[in-house]
Amino acid sequence: MAPTASALRRGLLLVGLLNGAVAAQERTDPSTAEDSVRAAELARGQALLRGDTTTLSRMVGSEFFEISRLGTVRTRADNLREIATGELKLTSVRYDSLAVNLYGNVAVLRGIADNTGTYRGFPFTGRIRYIRVFVRRDGRWQAVAMQQTPMQ
Repeated sequence: MAPTASALRRGLLLVGLLNGAVAAQERTDPSTAEDSVRAAELARGQALLRGDTTTLSRMVGSEFFEISRLGTVRTRADNLREIATGELKLTSVRYDSLAVNLYGNVAVLRGIADNTGTYRGFPFTGRIRYIRVFVRRDGRWQAVAMQQTPMQ
């Protein structure tokens, strides 16, 4: 039995409505997504101040690496271990000029951090310009890479 013209029109209308609904779900308000990346960064700073490795471990992907202000490569495990043992202790974290670029489920955050603390018993302070790369997984942003450059 051949479909009637009316049934075909209803079918095409339904397909059009479904496509529109899917497209609407895929669209996200860029400011909301950018704000959520900034919020993840600020929450990360607070977790660093508390030495909260449980929270930090959820915020950082397993493949995370960082190129430090000294040019060394540090892994996720390095970071979490040094925070847990107190080798790295931050006493203040301040962010400035945070900007976010979105590329689908990837976000690149760039900004300036002014941190104070101790590393392996030696005090440090100073500003760095940095980028951090995030990937959206299971509805949340996880950091996967970071590059730091000391500022004068």
